[in-house]
Amino acid sequence: MTDTYDHWWLEGNNGDQEMEDDHQDAWQNIISLLDPQDILAKRILDFGCNQGGFLRKLHDALPFTDGVGIDLAKKAVEVANTRVGEKPIRYINTGDAVSIGQKFDTVISTSVLYLIRDLDEHFQMIHDVLSDGGVYYASFADQTDNPSFDYMKSVIDQFGATKMQGKTLNEVVDSLIVHGFSVELIKEYNQPSYEVTDYKKFYLSVADFIQSCESSYLIKATKTPVKGNAK
Repeated sequence: MTDTYDHWWLEGNNGDQEMEDDHQDAWQNIISLLDPQDILAKRILDFGCNQGGFLRKLHDALPFTDGVGIDLAKKAVEVANTRVGEKPIRYINTGDAVSIGQKFDTVISTSVLYLIRDLDEHFQMIHDVLSDGGVYYASFADQTDNPSFDYMKSVIDQFGATKMQGKTLNEVVDSLIVHGFSVELIKEYNQPSYEVTDYKKFYLSVADFIQSCESSYLIKATKTPVKGNAK
């Protein structure tokens, strides 16, 4: 597994907090796309939780029984654990979900897959920690044919502790299928408008930003029970 580090986003004085602030609307949108039956009273794993804001926001909207967030950013996880309050959540500084030693009903990752070099290894790990019939939700946009791909990658590689990978949607879906999942794609942007004020942070043009939005999905991958396994 990848070594841990202190912070993931290194731009500015408090990059991880600024990143969390910027993701609030996107997180709310993702929560609106989740099937509540996959969350309510379930055991949830947030893979790549950073400072833990998504998991806490999720519990406010759809209370689950037990939540675990894992991340390689040591300082971010420390912050996350100071913000838990009375919620049934704990945060662990690791990238190895199997090492936690428990099964989950649902795993969620937001804006993480594009940073993972070995998709086969990752999806096998998720498969191993999910109960039969469990669900993996992962947000993903195929940026490989976006004209701003090289620019976007240069920014993320400069400020991110892990580098951006050029993964296609086909690669992601095919790897999930090989590792025992059935796959559904949910359009991530379902509103008729886009907020484009800050498009220049990662894109060379408004058109490139919109293309990215149009190719953004919430992947719902359901673990298929092994035939003959009644567990």
